[in-house]
Amino acid sequence: MFLSFKDLQEQVNFTLKNEINLGLDRIVQFLERVGNPQDQIQVVHIGGTNGKGSTLRFLEGILIEAELKVGVFHSPAYQFINDQISVNGTHITDEEMIEIIQVFTKHGLDQAGLTEFELQTAMAFYYFATIQKVDIALIEVGLGGREDSTNVMTPVLSIITNVGHDHIGFLGSSVEEIAYHKAGIIKSGVPIISGEQKSAAKEVIQKEALQKESPLYFMEEDFFYQLEEGERLSFRSARKSVEELELSLYGDHQAANASLAIMAYTLLIEKLELEYDESVLKAGLLKTVHPGRFEIFQKEPLIILDGAHNEEAIDALVNSIDRKFSKKKIVVLFSALKDKPIEMMVGKLEHIADEIIFTSFDFPRAARAEDICKVSDHHRREFEEDWRMALQTAISRIGNNSVLLITGSLYFISEIRTKLTKGREKK
Repeated sequence: MFLSFKDLQEQVNFTLKNEINLGLDRIVQFLERVGNPQDQIQVVHIGGTNGKGSTLRFLEGILIEAELKVGVFHSPAYQFINDQISVNGTHITDEEMIEIIQVFTKHGLDQAGLTEFELQTAMAFYYFATIQKVDIALIEVGLGGREDSTNVMTPVLSIITNVGHDHIGFLGSSVEEIAYHKAGIIKSGVPIISGEQKSAAKEVIQKEALQKESPLYFMEEDFFYQLEEGERLSFRSARKSVEELELSLYGDHQAANASLAIMAYTLLIEKLELEYDESVLKAGLLKTVHPGRFEIFQKEPLIILDGAHNEEAIDALVNSIDRKFSKKKIVVLFSALKDKPIEMMVGKLEHIADEIIFTSFDFPRAARAEDICKVSDHHRREFEEDWRMALQTAISRIGNNSVLLITGSLYFISEIRTKLTKGREKK
């Protein structure tokens, strides 16, 4: 397994741009050179500020249970770049990645000027269409939507989970501006599902759907969910109603994500000519796994990993911790990217933290630990620039009646997860 594209480049020679560079010209031209694989597969395109990864995983679980061959492309990596591309839960192998790079090199990869994410996207499309020949691919938007590298095909269904304040430097500062980017994944005549509740963002999505003549289904208008006592979910829409659903992922926000996946399943039944099966739905939701999203990595002492990387995600995380672990000591280890609303995120985490440790990690846009610490008013706060040292310190502070919550950037969670997994394998 490759930890990075640098590792892959040691095995097979190719060149890349290492930057965020929005715009579709480069990837469209390159995909034409390799036969437009994105047009040879059925795709569900999933965007939104929060919850798109969990919604994808719930839908993946349901469709695998329905005995379909399901491709998944997500970002960022949980641990290895291989895990961003999978079929029925099995990651692309090193050999398959090398094989695709060799094919791409013959079609002008070195001259294409692709970014890492553009290459990953092209590899995913090629893998699903040519090597694996999947029944359906679930493709997660990388950033925004309208100018994202994944936005180069016509899906059978689009999902916009919600619109929040994220990647403000790239997508704009207002909800309307961000919604405009997210709504860019809506395609002519293709159904669109959304969990968005804010009227300003809904208007932008509605306008785009109207222009594209796309059937639009909003949560709390066209379908509804309720989280009952004991974390049981009920769902209803004009098509289907179902009760007593158990979820493998915890929290009210996960119930919302699951309901988006259920609505998607009810629409895909018609598109894919499947038989509706409630037992498939129930089993798929219960088997869903999503690393780094309220993930209980270790039970004793308790370590939770959660990639809450913006204000709305932090709100959901704080509510879940407060509901489930209010009587335990909470130690928080936090890091974030510079372009996030760090002061607001830290302020929310301070409400649940008994101790809070700030750190940084090796990433171009990562904030310095000292800078994060400066915005904190917590009486037991500290910082350590080296995240490995910070992790050791945090682990040393917890016992059986404690929780270590490691949160912030998804890239940070990926680093932590890799380190903790290696430590577990050595034992």
